[in-house]
Amino acid sequence: MNGNTVKILNVSGEAKKIIEKIDSTKLLNLDNKNCSRMELFLFALALGVESGIETELTKTDTLVRAEYLSTKNEAYLYSVFISELSDSGDLDKINDIGNVYRKAQQYANTGFKLIEGMMEKAENVVQLELLQELDEMYEEYAI
Repeated sequence: MNGNTVKILNVSGEAKKIIEKIDSTKLLNLDNKNCSRMELFLFALALGVESGIETELTKTDTLVRAEYLSTKNEAYLYSVFISELSDSGDLDKINDIGNVYRKAQQYANTGFKLIEGMMEKAENVVQLELLQELDEMYEEYAI
């Protein structure tokens, strides 16, 4: 892929089913009436990045088309890619949009599996777990 590549964020068919469950259960208000698909993708991406696991996509399905990607959204995708380049890494690799989007999609795919695991718990338990993570991150970075 080059700079003229159509920018589309895909998810696996399995993740698409998880998204349908999110919409029907309204888990954490991540359903499509309360949360844009891009915001949901970024949430899943963050969960995947935190886990450190990239999961290949199977039977891909479009989630976010180019017209819904803002510069700010793309900055998140690029920051994930750049953060994993070694110090001696070739920064020219960021010119390949396909690599940047592939990594983001794989992390998000992992994140959707983690969200599916959240669905097995009571929502207030999930909320408390997320708040605890925020507290731990605050202590790690702010203190």
